[in-house]
Amino acid sequence: MRTCALPRLSLMFVSFMLVLLSLSAVFGQDLPQAEAIQRANLRAGPGISYPIIGEIVKGTRYSVIGRSARFPWLLLQLPDRQGWVFKDLVKITASLAAVPYTEQILNVNPTDVAPSATPFAGGAPIMGTAPAQAPEAPGAPGAAVVYVEAIDYANVRFGPGIDFPRIGEIQRGERYAVLRRHATFLWLEIVYPRYVTGRGWVFRDTVNVFGDLSSVPSTDERIFGTPILSPTPPMVVTAEPFWSATPRSSTNPALSALAESIYNLLLSRNFVPFTRKQASVFLMDLQTGESVNINPNVAYSGVSLIKVPLLVAFFRKAFLAPTAQQARLMAEMIICSENLSSNALLEMIGEGDEYRGVLYVTETMQLLGLKNTFLARSFFTGAVVLGPTPTPQPFVPVPILADQSYTNPDPYNQTTAEDLGWLLANLYYCARDGSGALRAAFPQELTPVECRRMIRVLRANRINGLLEMGLPPDALFARKHGWAAETHGDAAIVFTPRGDFVLTVLMYDRGWLEFEESSALIAEIARQTYNAFNPEQPVPATRKTDIPLCSFDAITALDPTLISDLQLPDLPFPR
Repeated sequence: MRTCALPRLSLMFVSFMLVLLSLSAVFGQDLPQAEAIQRANLRAGPGISYPIIGEIVKGTRYSVIGRSARFPWLLLQLPDRQGWVFKDLVKITASLAAVPYTEQILNVNPTDVAPSATPFAGGAPIMGTAPAQAPEAPGAPGAAVVYVEAIDYANVRFGPGIDFPRIGEIQRGERYAVLRRHATFLWLEIVYPRYVTGRGWVFRDTVNVFGDLSSVPSTDERIFGTPILSPTPPMVVTAEPFWSATPRSSTNPALSALAESIYNLLLSRNFVPFTRKQASVFLMDLQTGESVNINPNVAYSGVSLIKVPLLVAFFRKAFLAPTAQQARLMAEMIICSENLSSNALLEMIGEGDEYRGVLYVTETMQLLGLKNTFLARSFFTGAVVLGPTPTPQPFVPVPILADQSYTNPDPYNQTTAEDLGWLLANLYYCARDGSGALRAAFPQELTPVECRRMIRVLRANRINGLLEMGLPPDALFARKHGWAAETHGDAAIVFTPRGDFVLTVLMYDRGWLEFEESSALIAEIARQTYNAFNPEQPVPATRKTDIPLCSFDAITALDPTLISDLQLPDLPFPR
């Protein structure tokens, strides 16, 4: 009897595996599929430190049966095995929302472990679109330079690992010189002028290599600091996108210290870049044009903050002072975040068609170079439609460069902290003296008077919550707030005795963001910022949030001249 036990157990095990594979095949029909962009290694766990156990290639799709909650890796079901793949190396056929989270490490036999890949050495290196003003490529004088080109596209990160923040991406057809290779990890440091340091790291499997990698210096460095202060270009004075200007570092020690303090404050509240709970902050000194980004280039749901771009688009379209009715709609949209009023303005912009108005808002942002901000549909109102059912508005996805991986942004309405900050900064410059990107982009469509009208309606937005609770009670500011279940934000121009600044804050927590937490934290960020600009008159503490119900009657009670002010032929610049 003993002689039959092992075969029986083996047969039972095989039968059990066949049942599991059959179930996986059934359930896999409803799961998203992944296909390699070109080729992709499979690993035993969600990281490049785990052994390679296979490979997938373009042309075959596999069910995604799991995903890591911490890293951008997906667990695939193959006919004979499972394996983890780096997300950037595959195309996904559907949303990953229904795919369960797992951190399962696969048990593999030594015979299943694939040998290390040999670096690819392609044809002769050519410049292509490799940047000309980046750090000099390594090597002896006259030595051949090694380049990389994305297989399809490749994320660029601050350091050699997926735990480092993403600072951009490269596309197929673009070639970048390789500066260094990591001796332990499969990462390459490249020339990357889009980031302030002029360099970044790409995962080896996401790129093709042109040249001999063995000629490139190697490093085993493990500490790369933190990219918390990303200086942005100075004030935009042309219609070119702000990222095309030459960046310069902040020379203001107080501004750098402030940004460091805000970053540490966010970390202490568990708002950590590239996790399920994160925040982005953009701060700009309007006197010097110096600015810093904290957790930059991250897309968030635009919520009601997108109504600032709508306001700009309305004044770009209009050539006369607003009527009393239009002024009322603006006040309700900005102060009460009223969607019915917002849609009415979209209809006016679109000359009777809300969707045409939507397209005009996005076009306005695109022409300004704010390519991470868009509106793709009018606002939801929940109103019952009487009569014939209207034709549904088409949904045309708007491609953006900002990272959308972690913040679950609304597919119809997105922005970034830096886009909002630059829009407000240029609204300030336009209103002050007619300078900045708004006037450069739309010299015949926007005037300083119209910019001052926009600031006037934004100044009326006092809600006793968020940013303003960290400012003096009599502070002068022009702002827009917005929130949804997972995303809260506030964006403001703040006028102070010692200097004006723009501050935008966007926060996200997967599932639900507590308003008491976000309001108190945004208020503290505003308090620290105000005090950095006004150290002789600091705000000692934040105030408690107490947001009243909003209505047009409440608006006119608090600001009785708002509607008439918006209709004046001119308005003074606020001081």
